[in-house]
Amino acid sequence: MNFAEKKYHLSGARIYLRILEKTDASERYASWLNDPEVNKYLETRVATVPELENYITEKLMSPNCLFFGIFTNEKDEHIGNVKLEPIDEVAKTATMGILIGEKDFWGKGIATEVTNLITQFAFSELGLCEVRLGVLAENLPAQRVYEKCGFTVFKIDKGALVHGNTAHDQIWMRCLSKN
Repeated sequence: MNFAEKKYHLSGARIYLRILEKTDASERYASWLNDPEVNKYLETRVATVPELENYITEKLMSPNCLFFGIFTNEKDEHIGNVKLEPIDEVAKTATMGILIGEKDFWGKGIATEVTNLITQFAFSELGLCEVRLGVLAENLPAQRVYEKCGFTVFKIDKGALVHGNTAHDQIWMRCLSKN
């Protein structure tokens, strides 16, 4: 199934999620990925608007991906993204990735709201049984968010990711559907 063909719109208290479109690629979005403070826990380090357009198009075409933009209810401002990929319809699992690109929204509970919204959607609308994610061991704020949202550690890959000359441990966490 190509999930992105459906125009999902998920509403939260302060934010909403909608499928990203090619037109959402902007200098502002690129600036997040080019900011060392924002991208220090990401695999992507640098991006241009044309690269983002291609990336969004690729995700829209992928049959096992849902790539949402995070927008504020108040100003309709694009502040980040959240992705479920791959979505495995047979195993009923998905891997989640999240980026709050606008630093003004860090530490304000937005990541918690997004994580709760996307996992509830994955369980109730997509019928999944498990949402998992990988997080660098040193990204303690993200780990606290995920724990607060019901995620637990199920695996640690020692030295799994290398940035520069430094190997980093990746912690794998999952949240299971209560059904």
